[in-house]
Amino acid sequence: MSSRTYLACLLAFAAAACGGKSLDSVGGDAGDGGPGPGPVSGCPQVAPGMGESCSKLQLQCEYGGDPRSACNDVWTCTSMGWDTTFGNDPHCPSSNAGSCPASIAGLDIGGACGDPGAICDYSTSSASRWCACTFLGGPIMMDGGGSQYTWQCAYQPSSGCPALRPRLGTACTQPDLECDYSICGAPDGLSVKCNGTTGTWVTGFGSVCAGGN
Repeated sequence: MSSRTYLACLLAFAAAACGGKSLDSVGGDAGDGGPGPGPVSGCPQVAPGMGESCSKLQLQCEYGGDPRSACNDVWTCTSMGWDTTFGNDPHCPSSNAGSCPASIAGLDIGGACGDPGAICDYSTSSASRWCACTFLGGPIMMDGGGSQYTWQCAYQPSSGCPALRPRLGTACTQPDLECDYSICGAPDGLSVKCNGTTGTWVTGFGSVCAGGN
């Protein structure tokens, strides 16, 4: 190989010239918050094993393609290594109930609904939007009260929050910022908080309401 060819290979190394692989092709595009392997914030590219060592305490890493973290695998870095808890959400995987109108335009927000707990996902590629047949509180009706349940939809989260729910483990810049994409009563797994220690999104507290279903 001539000195000129050798120099050209060195200059083009990052672009995977001369038969090599670039860092992008090895690591993949895992930092966009979408389904796939772990994000690039310090999370392993694939889910770790229970008790495996980790270095960034409180870091949470989400694996799976469901729009709700409650339906994905979430691992947390603890002083004892990686740990995970498995939820028992009966609505996993997330899918619209049969009582959900085809579009949010056909949903009577605030109107009575007869399918308590039904969850409807009307999110787009640019915004998270969830609705639910939920009970917001009030007197309990003797007959079980289908009319006490109404269609309610989540509002846009606080200023500074991403339009779409960020995946746990992706980077954030505003410590203690809470972003809630859920609605009172349901569904779980749509609330996040910016952890100032790790600089990443972690599980939030979710909506608080007077009644629950």
